[in-house]
Amino acid sequence: MSTELDCRWHFAPHSGQETGPNNAMMQNFRSQPYESLVREAVQNSLDAVDDRTKPVKVVFSVGIMKSQNYPNFFELSDHILACGDYYDWNDKAVEYYQRMEDSLTSFKLDGNSLFPYIKVSDYNTKGMKYDNTTKSPFYAFALAGGVSAKVDQESGGSFGFGKSAYFQLSTISSVLVSTLTNEGQHVFEGVSWLCTHEYQGEKVQAVGFYDNNSGKPIVDNERIPQEFRRDRNGSDFYILGFKLDVDAIEDMKTQMIEEALRSFWLAIHEERLIINVLGVIISKDNLKEMMEQHFPDLIDKSRKANPHPYFVAVSEYGANKNCFRFNENIPILGEVTLYLIKCKDVKDKIMYMRKPLMMVYAKKRSSYLGLYGVFICANEKGDKILQSLENPAHDIWDKGNWKAADGFHINPVGKQALDEIQDFITNCIERVFATNQETALDITGLNDYLYIPENLVDDEDSEADHLVGSPTGKTKDEGVSLTTQISTLNKKDDNSDEKTNIGSVRIIERGSHDAASSEDGKDVVAGTSNRRPHTKIPGGKPGAGNRFEETTINNKQGTYKTYLPVQFRVVAQKIADGYEHKLIIHCPRDVIQGELELITIGEQIDDVVDVVYTDNGEIKGNLLTDVILDEGRNIITIKFKDKMRHALKLKAYENQ
Repeated sequence: MSTELDCRWHFAPHSGQETGPNNAMMQNFRSQPYESLVREAVQNSLDAVDDRTKPVKVVFSVGIMKSQNYPNFFELSDHILACGDYYDWNDKAVEYYQRMEDSLTSFKLDGNSLFPYIKVSDYNTKGMKYDNTTKSPFYAFALAGGVSAKVDQESGGSFGFGKSAYFQLSTISSVLVSTLTNEGQHVFEGVSWLCTHEYQGEKVQAVGFYDNNSGKPIVDNERIPQEFRRDRNGSDFYILGFKLDVDAIEDMKTQMIEEALRSFWLAIHEERLIINVLGVIISKDNLKEMMEQHFPDLIDKSRKANPHPYFVAVSEYGANKNCFRFNENIPILGEVTLYLIKCKDVKDKIMYMRKPLMMVYAKKRSSYLGLYGVFICANEKGDKILQSLENPAHDIWDKGNWKAADGFHINPVGKQALDEIQDFITNCIERVFATNQETALDITGLNDYLYIPENLVDDEDSEADHLVGSPTGKTKDEGVSLTTQISTLNKKDDNSDEKTNIGSVRIIERGSHDAASSEDGKDVVAGTSNRRPHTKIPGGKPGAGNRFEETTINNKQGTYKTYLPVQFRVVAQKIADGYEHKLIIHCPRDVIQGELELITIGEQIDDVVDVVYTDNGEIKGNLLTDVILDEGRNIITIKFKDKMRHALKLKAYENQ
């Protein structure tokens, strides 16, 4: 009997709606195929852990099968060509299936051809049971689309889209699956995702199955080709077809290792997981070394997230005085944990995880206190709620992802849970950076506009108090309104329990009618108290100056400038001969020819005061021209001719 054991492709007769060449499920993972494979594969394995006293092991490797041993397998070529013929009017479809055919053909040119595959194997898992019901994990992976049947429904994915991460990496959109359950059941099946097509005069289904059981999974171990039999409980996935290029394999290896570190460092640290990527083993024993090798920087500037500072926050808690841990039971989500680490001169950022201890996402906060954090909700009650808030790619929690029973309205519990998380995080941060200003208000939503400039003045001592400002509560005789003044730096005693002070700040909104005070004379401030009165400035909808509008203004040279929607705040600092002002500007993109118009705010009328110094751009009266702004946070130092302290309006433009 042949090596293939008479396995061949089975495409059932078509019925119902046709399936085209565009697979919507793959769109969630196409931009980052190797990273997506690591996330989905490891998550699936963690969902099926067998012995919880031992770590799950996931192995990514490459292998080859001899083409001459699987002649029936290569009959898939006829179906691929039929797909191109069926959609011959669609140029993109024809090109897509031609590439697929070329890939398959390139590995069957002669009897010595080798067919490569990427193999994903897991150990200490329960395997995927098959019983031909929708509850069966093997059925959900191999035989159904958009169906998830997890052993632990409160963990990992729930959309059933994760299997797309395997198929998209196959040049022929085909995967072989072999599993041995912890109850001793062997199951094998090959799956190919194509499109509806005609084969030998009959219209057939888009999905085909490779087996010797009339299109059904093989459950007799003796009938599974020897090469694909499991001898330990767990699962093997063979992702068929990729280019045997050394550089490509090394690039794949690097991307997989970095994603393993990025997404699963905590599971590895907690000894729940060991990952092997093409021979490189990542375990708790070498996790620190691997972090330092692949993510040497302790500042997270990456769009994908640099896991190193978050790893330090957890691994060095108890030994590093800049690391803090908080554990509480909160009403909706139950028990949650937050790790924090103080880091000088960084934008605050929190990484979010739930029960699988996989990073869901890392998100910047609007403050600049100088910290990184890891939020973890690992209890079943909270994990189930957060799972409902995840998107199919499992990389964000959003209230819009959890619909009410009618399928249209948003379940209000989702928003309440997310608000509860932010309140918990804010309260923990307050306990690290305590405030003496008990009457300060914490206004809901204000963090979207608030930026605390603790690093406006160089501070070589990381243990020194942050430099922050507080409203002076005074007005000048000249009619200048309230402003913000940098407080004096006070270095705390090493033996003191006194925490870092954070003062209150005033938000200066661009284009507002009166940015210094509300019409009823009440100040709008932000601080770190738990009091949350809903203070509003009367006046209904915002005027045109508050909208993100783009306008075109012609100047004398015939060029034009467009309105630049920036967020900004101003802080005044006392110097020897008066005051200098720090403009803290958040810009939506890089700008190399910016222009800033500065208007000082008066009690009766606004005024124009000439600028005499700037460290960015050229001065033309109250205008700064040729200003260079980076995407994100910028700090510009200016001095006014009158040497006074001012509250400001700012209009920003970009010269085109």
